[in-house]
Amino acid sequence: MSRVALWLWLAVIALRVAYAPLATQIDPLLRADPLHGDAAVHDQIAWRLASTGEFRLEKGLIVAPAYPCLMAGVYALVGHAPQAVRLLNALLGLLTLLGLWHLTRRVASERAANFALVLGALHPHLLMITGWLYTENLVLPLAVWSLYGLCYGRSGREVAATGVLLGLLALTRASFLPFALIGALWLLWRERNARMPMLVLGVALLTVTPYVAFISLRYGAFIPIGLGGYVLLWANNEHADGGFDPLFLERTLTIGGETKPVRAWLDAPDPVERDRQALRLAVRWIRENPTDWLALLGRKLALTCSAFGLQNPESRTTAAALRFADGVYWLYLALAGYGLWQLCRRERFAAPLFALFLGWTLLTILLYAGGSRPLLPAQPLLVLGTGWTLARFTERRSGGAQ
Repeated sequence: MSRVALWLWLAVIALRVAYAPLATQIDPLLRADPLHGDAAVHDQIAWRLASTGEFRLEKGLIVAPAYPCLMAGVYALVGHAPQAVRLLNALLGLLTLLGLWHLTRRVASERAANFALVLGALHPHLLMITGWLYTENLVLPLAVWSLYGLCYGRSGREVAATGVLLGLLALTRASFLPFALIGALWLLWRERNARMPMLVLGVALLTVTPYVAFISLRYGAFIPIGLGGYVLLWANNEHADGGFDPLFLERTLTIGGETKPVRAWLDAPDPVERDRQALRLAVRWIRENPTDWLALLGRKLALTCSAFGLQNPESRTTAAALRFADGVYWLYLALAGYGLWQLCRRERFAAPLFALFLGWTLLTILLYAGGSRPLLPAQPLLVLGTGWTLARFTERRSGGAQ
């Protein structure tokens, strides 16, 4: 590590650790409600587990266990202190940046890694999420180090550790369970040998098996960490705007020519059967309204490509500021796309894996909902591509000056 990189790291560590206790004062959403949205759900699960030892899901079968259990560990040590979890989030963020720096240095250069480190440290989405008690804080380091292990793990121990990381990633965000298989198939393509892929996939499955067995026995049905039918209906219906409507349960839905309140559509007493009801309703709505659904996909993508979501503020000043933020964000996305595209030429093996990860993230956005939060798992790769582009640009400028 060069002296420049060392000083950058010291500044980044100071920034991230200092932001953690100040997040509730800096972030306007946290000032209004420090435990809003899923943070309240995770806090309830974690505190009950830490104080009584009871693990009970507060949001149906759509909550993966890893992050609430990690929070419970913090609460067991220091009491019901969300600020302590925010400090843990800062450390997880530093672990993400460490993996990003190493990954960028391996696929590009230390100059690109330093650019990626600064961009990742200051990236509004990657920084602000550390103040929110959301699962993405654990998803990010697990995703980055899983990709690093798939790319550069060679020994049996490194490959097995990668399998554990992929399993923990699935236990943090259930939608990434299939990515363990995708990663194994990519390894099979790269290695032309089944030993490493089978080891990665086998260890990943062993990592998730205890929880899958526990939750399946508890509800009397096979549950692969979580179920997504309710979330699919939540994001794909006549009222959907590309995100998750907070008033969804209070709406009425028209499906198959019949109009009923959402709660009447989802009336099964068993949570597994309710999720199956939601899955069937979502598929029916998509089949009956293909044009509306395609338009909805466009809104999901538009929401994802907006810096702070699609808003219509009355203030012209605020509207201008949001347009400027979107312009900067689009420039960042363009630089990231260009950098990742150029890396395909020099990184024959890593680039396809990155494309698979980005593609899977995009697929989950199209299936469920768009926005900056669903795109967060892919942001380290976008930062990597931008860092590489900026490094190449500065190298050419410095070369031209000489």
